[in-house]
Amino acid sequence: MNVTIELDCRNDLGEGPVWDYPNHKLMWVDYNQGKVCSFHLQTKEYAEVQVADTVMVAIPTNRGNWILAIEKQIVIYDPVKRSRRKEATIVEENPDNRLNDGKCDGLGRLWISTMSNTANIPTGALYRINADLGYEKMDEPFIIPNGIAWNRKSTRMFIVDSQMKKIFCYDFDLNKGSIKNKQVLIDTSSEPGLPDGMTIDENDNLWVACWQGQTVCCYDTLTGALLTRIRTPAMIPSSCCFGGDDLSTLFITSSRKYDNEENIKRFPFSGGLFSVKPGVRGVQGSFFIES
Repeated sequence: MNVTIELDCRNDLGEGPVWDYPNHKLMWVDYNQGKVCSFHLQTKEYAEVQVADTVMVAIPTNRGNWILAIEKQIVIYDPVKRSRRKEATIVEENPDNRLNDGKCDGLGRLWISTMSNTANIPTGALYRINADLGYEKMDEPFIIPNGIAWNRKSTRMFIVDSQMKKIFCYDFDLNKGSIKNKQVLIDTSSEPGLPDGMTIDENDNLWVACWQGQTVCCYDTLTGALLTRIRTPAMIPSSCCFGGDDLSTLFITSSRKYDNEENIKRFPFSGGLFSVKPGVRGVQGSFFIES
């Protein structure tokens, strides 16, 4: 498949792409720079908003705000006034933990993980954030919990642990917002790099960016079989999501800061936003529902 450079934005660490369908643009974060980035597909307008020193998650809300993950805080942010409207701190026994990847379920609750800043010990956990920013720990332990997705019927939930190189599956109850029966669905040990951010398509297949693996892999969620491997023009693809008005374009974020000079010479668009038409459509993502 022909992966092309959509935007040479040179992110330190582009992460968490979300298709903002009411505004016809892609949103994502540059974690190390603390910026929320956006790119309008028709006008080609690129914008950055500095929200903090670092930011890992930015998702639109039903009230035109953004929900952000900043260090240990969940923040409702007004992008017009550029100010915080509400925030909650995730309190854990592990002071070295920070928030990591997150995504909203079909009822607009945010599921988000924590991990150690050392990225090598199993102190991470998975949380559900409700409309009032109240939160509940749903599972532990994780080392580097990352990409999250649900199948179209919202009966199964998937989450990556990058350091373990595994993708786990739960039985999911949408109405209760509960998970059970955790199992290893896919072991990616034979693939180069580490599984990172991911998304799901209309056929319930997972598309997983492989950090330092130069690929995005597509997996069957019923069998765990590898279906497709896409080579990217960057050594560190970090995450992906489907977008465009017909959800037929797969957008891929990447990192420049965490690569070496030799690789950047080989892949000068590292840190850029890439796109590819994989021949399948995605599923419209959910925004956060504020109370």
